[in-house]
Amino acid sequence: MTNRLKIFFAFFLAVFFLQAHSLSAKDNDSIYFFRSEKVYEPLEAGILEARIGFQKYTNTDYLKLDIGASLDVVAVKSGNKIISAGADFFTFSNLRTESNFKFPVDAIDYFFGINLNFKSNISKDRRVSARFRLSHISSHLQDGHVYERTDTIFTPFVFSKEFIDLSAIYEFDASKNFALRAQGGLNFIFHSILDEISPLSGQLGLEARYFLTDILSFYISNEVTIAKYLTQQTQTRILRPESLWAGRTHGELLFFLIIMKDRISEDSIMAVT
Repeated sequence: MTNRLKIFFAFFLAVFFLQAHSLSAKDNDSIYFFRSEKVYEPLEAGILEARIGFQKYTNTDYLKLDIGASLDVVAVKSGNKIISAGADFFTFSNLRTESNFKFPVDAIDYFFGINLNFKSNISKDRRVSARFRLSHISSHLQDGHVYERTDTIFTPFVFSKEFIDLSAIYEFDASKNFALRAQGGLNFIFHSILDEISPLSGQLGLEARYFLTDILSFYISNEVTIAKYLTQQTQTRILRPESLWAGRTHGELLFFLIIMKDRISEDSIMAVT
């Protein structure tokens, strides 16, 4: 057995035993590794969140493919409180639909970062959780992009930003099958290309979920992002993503969504999210 195989085998055994320890000590104060259930569960309407699945837009020839994950690497449980540290790695891809089942890649957003999370049970039916993120996102045109023929001289460039994000969620179980969640958050961009983006923005969100079974639920989720677009005459921009999806209650979300109507106000911009 080569040294590389020995190292890989030892790493596999270490992860296996750590995960086994996490499962056996589920109800006790302990340290968890590689939790499948995240400490902080963002609203489903959140834009910059990890998903696995695709969205088909009915008013264009494009579809959106999301691949990635957000996981808790290590977590400490003490009583009714849990603190965790994790990582985010995912992509948002814009694909163009063509005949013969072809999907050229038009553009890709790359997102990665680290996060710190906290969760506490206030009572049997009420919980609070919070998350701090340090992240990077950048947008890149790909070889499937089609440049429009115009008289305007256009030189593409890479949009990117590095930011910190602090958000909190209050959860209330109104009944056995019905839950309500409210979210508030602040986002601070400490470096970006373009420079016209306001460094500070805020988020407010609400979500209602009805559980059909333990693994299937329907929900309505809405998040409002408010920021300023820095021009000669500064204006406030509001982005209102709304969604009605079906998905799993725990673990990575796998979704298939058809966008029937854009609900973004005419003066809003995606760059503020």
